[in-house]
Amino acid sequence: MLEQEAAGFLADESFINYCLGRNATDIARWEAYLHEHPHEKEHIEELKAMVLLTSRSVRDVEMQAQLERLKEQISYHDENREIPLVKKPATVWWKIAAVFAGILLAGILARYNFSGLFSPVTTNTISFTTQKTERRSFMLPDGSKVILNAESRILLADHFNEKDRVVQLSGEAFFDVAHDASRPFVVKTDRMDVKVLGTAFNVRAYDGDEISETSLIRGSIELSLKDENRKITLRPNEKYLLRANNPEVKKPVEESAPLQAVASGVLPVRVSKEDTAIVEVSWTEDKLVFVDESFEELTKQLSRWYGMSIEIVDPELKGMLYTASFRNERLEDVLAALQFTKAFNFERKNNTIMIYK
Repeated sequence: MLEQEAAGFLADESFINYCLGRNATDIARWEAYLHEHPHEKEHIEELKAMVLLTSRSVRDVEMQAQLERLKEQISYHDENREIPLVKKPATVWWKIAAVFAGILLAGILARYNFSGLFSPVTTNTISFTTQKTERRSFMLPDGSKVILNAESRILLADHFNEKDRVVQLSGEAFFDVAHDASRPFVVKTDRMDVKVLGTAFNVRAYDGDEISETSLIRGSIELSLKDENRKITLRPNEKYLLRANNPEVKKPVEESAPLQAVASGVLPVRVSKEDTAIVEVSWTEDKLVFVDESFEELTKQLSRWYGMSIEIVDPELKGMLYTASFRNERLEDVLAALQFTKAFNFERKNNTIMIYK
């Protein structure tokens, strides 16, 4: 259904004009449409990006059509004939429609690619995005598998897997990387880059979060810390926790130490005593697992997981620590279960959960 809707937009000349900013009437029309349908803004922006990414191809088609018309005029003038300048919209738009058919196919494969088939667009970047409550699995052109957590985005250049394998991540993702010694796989985030040859690891780097971390499950990875201009190598079952504006810890860290008491540094991954699940990657199995997690960090994860805004009204509640495991429970049931450990109250107001003493 979504593919059909996208095809309709990309076949609409006024929508293309709006995307390329070349017709005031069409621009006003689509801006009015977005004002009346704000829930479609994200979908429209994705389609607009697809158009912009291939605007060069469209310009090439139009230029070729103009050159063909010019050649016709020159030919006729050489024969001392006069002809009007005639546009050939059917021919031109048929060619442009063919270009956008390719765009649509590339966009659909980029967004819903689970089989390994991949057709990159012609320029710039390709994005994979999830919203709150959404998790998505897909395969990159090199055969690497990715699970993208809620409210996350991965960008990769359209030449990915030709000379290099570099992706940009905002949010959280689990990678199972196909081995290729000649082309290391690199995950770039705002605070650190992760370089691997072939391994399984998790990266969590949400915009605005104080803590970013990389957890290694198999193989080896090299971290490049941007602010400190140095590199760190992790071994299996280790993670590196990077706290904003906090220097690296210089002493050994207790495995049971709560995260809010730990400075930046290498830590062991955490394992739930209940079901031996690795906390850092439990989300890939549709599980929420917390071990000595602060209430503030816990509610951030719940908000992304359930798509609900959660506000802790009383600041003193933010530092409470919780250890728990959940799967397929409703948000209200999760909060009710947490209440048995440490007392608090909560109520729902529209699409926001208010937590107080």
